[in-house]
Amino acid sequence: MTVQTALGYVALVLAILFYGSCYVPAKRYHTYDGIIYQWFMCSGILITGLVWGLISNDWVQYAEGGLYVFPQGLLGGSLFAIANLLIPTVVNTLGLGVGFMLWNGMNITMGYLISRYGLLGVQSTVPHHPILDTFGILLMIGSIGVYGFIRPTLATDPSETSNLSQPRKERSRSRRSYSSSEGFDLEDDKSSNSVPHTKYTMKQAQDETFQESLLHPELPNYGPYVISADVSKHIALMDATAERKRQMVGTVLALVVGAILSTCLIPFVHWQQDCEPHDRSNATVMATCNPLNFVFSQCLGIYLTSTIAFLVYSLFHRFVWRRSMPRSVMRPAYVCGVLWALGLTGQLFSAGVIGFDQVYPLSSIGPAIISMLWSACYFKEIQGLFNLVILILATSMVLLGTLLRAIAA
Repeated sequence: MTVQTALGYVALVLAILFYGSCYVPAKRYHTYDGIIYQWFMCSGILITGLVWGLISNDWVQYAEGGLYVFPQGLLGGSLFAIANLLIPTVVNTLGLGVGFMLWNGMNITMGYLISRYGLLGVQSTVPHHPILDTFGILLMIGSIGVYGFIRPTLATDPSETSNLSQPRKERSRSRRSYSSSEGFDLEDDKSSNSVPHTKYTMKQAQDETFQESLLHPELPNYGPYVISADVSKHIALMDATAERKRQMVGTVLALVVGAILSTCLIPFVHWQQDCEPHDRSNATVMATCNPLNFVFSQCLGIYLTSTIAFLVYSLFHRFVWRRSMPRSVMRPAYVCGVLWALGLTGQLFSAGVIGFDQVYPLSSIGPAIISMLWSACYFKEIQGLFNLVILILATSMVLLGTLLRAIAA
């Protein structure tokens, strides 16, 4: 193993740690509105990419690195931002557990098929032991379903409250605050201190129409790679036909989210395949093909797409719903974005050194392990022998699958 390869594995471990820990700074705070929260988070992502671009920029010669903007990076970042914006709707229609299993299963499966069979212009990677490699990826995908059996100790009882906000037609004068243990509170804009909180109950959630049940962009959004243990259970609509429609929409959206996520790094892979290093003395524009050159472009693509979504959301609030924008936490979301961008940096470097086919599945499911460990060891949300056995079993499946794929390669 060369030093570069060893650094690639270190970067992969760091990517998993940062991705899996990015929600921790906001854990103790009200996130209020998922759309606004993700924009603050994407601002943290941008500043991290900008700082890295300034540090790594070649100030002597014009080079394809540092602050150089790759169109492929803008595309890859935009794809991630679009998938991330769809997640609250998936969580609302299916619940976090089912939604996470669907989009992450689709994400890993598509990522594997793209690299294994050379889809979307990616060079195919054929392992020395294909059967062993396939068994390893099946173990990793199967672990997602096993994680779904974990029942957090502090999960909210849906019979008491819902993690949905009040329907739009009933909350034109309200603002929401989200509590990980209590769901959404509603308080009048006139006085946050004098007006008592009112809960959005399970009955209100069940009585929503099909259209109303899809309009909850304010739900918390921790990103696609972690599964927070404190989001309350999915509440079905009273109208069975509307509930079936909602679940169909949620299922399709979850699969779309997974498919989009699996292509986020494809522009990076294309760039790496086509990149040719230039000699500084002979080239007008120097190219080094360093995977870290791509960080700023990917971060910028995420931020631009997120900003467009935020501005559209703001215009709807002002001119369609005719109410002021809800608030959201800034500093925790910003720190979350910094941690996420550090994870992206590790993922890009490891994918460039080790290979997309090996890195992508592990960097997709690995953060879920870290977030579960945070929930079990620090926040004490996962307790009991059954939950711990499930956690150990699912984690062992991921590790065994990773080992088998490494041997197969």
